[in-house]
Amino acid sequence: MKISSAYLMLLIAALLWSLGGLFIKLVDLNPIIIAGIRSLGAAIVFLFYIKTPKWYWGKYFIGGILSYSLMVILYVVSIRLTTAANAIFLQFTAPLWVVIFGYFILKETVTKFDILAMLFIFLGMGLFFIDELSFYGFWGNIMALISGVCFALVTVLIRKEKDYAFEIVLYGNTITALICLPFILEGFGNSSFLDLLIIFALGIFQLGIPYLLYTKALKYVNAIDAILTGMIEPVLNPIWVFLFIGEIIGEWAFIGGSMVLIGSLGRAYFKQKI
Repeated sequence: MKISSAYLMLLIAALLWSLGGLFIKLVDLNPIIIAGIRSLGAAIVFLFYIKTPKWYWGKYFIGGILSYSLMVILYVVSIRLTTAANAIFLQFTAPLWVVIFGYFILKETVTKFDILAMLFIFLGMGLFFIDELSFYGFWGNIMALISGVCFALVTVLIRKEKDYAFEIVLYGNTITALICLPFILEGFGNSSFLDLLIIFALGIFQLGIPYLLYTKALKYVNAIDAILTGMIEPVLNPIWVFLFIGEIIGEWAFIGGSMVLIGSLGRAYFKQKI
């Protein structure tokens, strides 16, 4: 596969991820139920793709599965305990952790160009959320930060375990769905069938398919390349909400979002050219 094709997969994955905020705003469900049903849909996608999943007791394999499940659950819970802006911003500190984990686990290093791109993107993220970031929700902020660490670990460990990469995401989603199952069963009778159907479809198209593309692309690009390209997801999310629901985007958010898009897309274009 060409590197350009791998970057295209990453961009499509980020684009599909970004649709989550729009559709989640359209349903009235407990976030834990949302997490469980989304993971169930994603697990089905991976099961159909893999057909005969493998298992082994490798430390990186098990670590990747647990990190994935923890990432999804902590992120959902953090949104209930802090502001959505705090949760998103702190989870997307993941590239910093990718640099550390990538060096020790994958022996991958970053260039000065990577560091400059990261600084530009993080500055854009800060401006994007400047009007909404707060010190509210200490434990929610901690959980969001840990979710970001887990996101970095998932990215690095998927790349490390290339032969078992798809299984990591399959089992990670399966464990998440099982953990959330009691909440799903408890709230099933009080939930709208349409809401449940929307979230299940979201699991297929907004979680399963993009993670399939993300996992496949990680076989061909470095971990830092994958996660920085994915940084366009949090700024695209409110753009869809603005276009279809009408929530206004502030001036600083527009400037910051533009910086993130320029930094992520510009870096991806440059990297696949060299």
